[in-house]
Amino acid sequence: MWIGFALAGSIDLIDGLHYLYPAVPYLSIAPTMDSWNSNNLMVFLQDMPWRAIGWLPVTFYPAVIGMCFLVPLDLLFSCVFFFFWWKAMYVLSAALGLSMGYSESLSKSVFPWTNEQMFGGYLAIALAPLLVGRRYLKLVWLRIRGLSSEVDDTGEAMRYRHAFLGVVVGIVLLAAFAIYGGMGVHLALLFFVMYYVVSLAVARVRAEFGSPVHDFHLAGPGQTMTYIGGTANFRHQDLTMLSLLWWFNRAYRQHPIGNAIEGVQMAARTRMRARAVVVAMVLATLVGTVAIFWAWLHYAYKLGVASGWGGGDARGVEMCNNLQSWLENPTQAQPDSLFAMAGGFAITMLLAAARTRFVGWPLHPVAYAVSASWSIHLVWMPMVIAWVAKATILRYGGLRLYRRAVPFFFGLILGESVIGCGWTFVSLVLHVPNYSFWGL
Repeated sequence: MWIGFALAGSIDLIDGLHYLYPAVPYLSIAPTMDSWNSNNLMVFLQDMPWRAIGWLPVTFYPAVIGMCFLVPLDLLFSCVFFFFWWKAMYVLSAALGLSMGYSESLSKSVFPWTNEQMFGGYLAIALAPLLVGRRYLKLVWLRIRGLSSEVDDTGEAMRYRHAFLGVVVGIVLLAAFAIYGGMGVHLALLFFVMYYVVSLAVARVRAEFGSPVHDFHLAGPGQTMTYIGGTANFRHQDLTMLSLLWWFNRAYRQHPIGNAIEGVQMAARTRMRARAVVVAMVLATLVGTVAIFWAWLHYAYKLGVASGWGGGDARGVEMCNNLQSWLENPTQAQPDSLFAMAGGFAITMLLAAARTRFVGWPLHPVAYAVSASWSIHLVWMPMVIAWVAKATILRYGGLRLYRRAVPFFFGLILGESVIGCGWTFVSLVLHVPNYSFWGL
């Protein structure tokens, strides 16, 4: 463990010193905001259609390698496989003249309709366990209604009835907020129901598979609704509210549900009172909400919103650009987007069925959607490294060698996390910008 800690920590120690003293060598393990194209393989692909693959960085995050070592082998292989599958689709789209590839697919609904297929895949991830566990859920529903049921929720972090009421009341209050802002009733309810479904998908990816990414960039309910329905068919008030909801639907890599379920799980593992953990989470949410409103306004006035600090105006600019594009360049309904979403749903369900019916089926259904998003670019190489290391250890050393190797990969996680976050504290103490080990 200490060998892994020293190896990962020394990389961040050297890079942090380079940030303060440029004479110290820099170990380029990933692109940063200052050097977006560092370690980018696309510089070797200057001609179309190959250039359509878009951004292709090579990274060596030690902490991500450590985390990926704990991920199932089939999921690691599948994420890398489908990552290059999507890249191949971008090249094909450019070769056929259907689009300019990756860069255009980020902003438009064009072949291969990546965002729509990704959203359909996440619907399948969320709904598949509901279909498989329908008998259990029926018993949960009886418990919610207060009827006799074999399911006992006395040891859960929250009574099932209270959790269900929380979902219903949460959707109603959020929808009421959007309706008060001008959004139509049906549209508001549909938006937040879709959001809760995506949240369920994030929870499943985080809890069952341990994937290091679940960002779903540009594939939230607002983007999907405008792709399928066409902005010309929405009222200006609807589009305005959809743009104002962009801040928590741009991506889901920061989704709080992952931290919540892991907190409850850790409470169960350590035999703590799970309900006390839930109360602590609620109190932390209230304090955090007030704190972030104050902190953002404080630094916005002190440093200027457009000055380039970490909480700057990028997301606000994106929100306004979205609204401006929707209003000035209205689009009609796009059946292709709906078919693509259905296709992503069907492919994910077929992969899930194949995985249960064929022994040794190599392609994991979750990977189809996970590998379509932006953050996979930062972790595909660590996934390859972890996959090769884990497969080799299991093949030639079995479970015994795997268990002996796990502490080394824990050390990689701890080393980069401790030293990397330590530079943040140095920055706070010295009141100067400093090295960030996760630069994007």
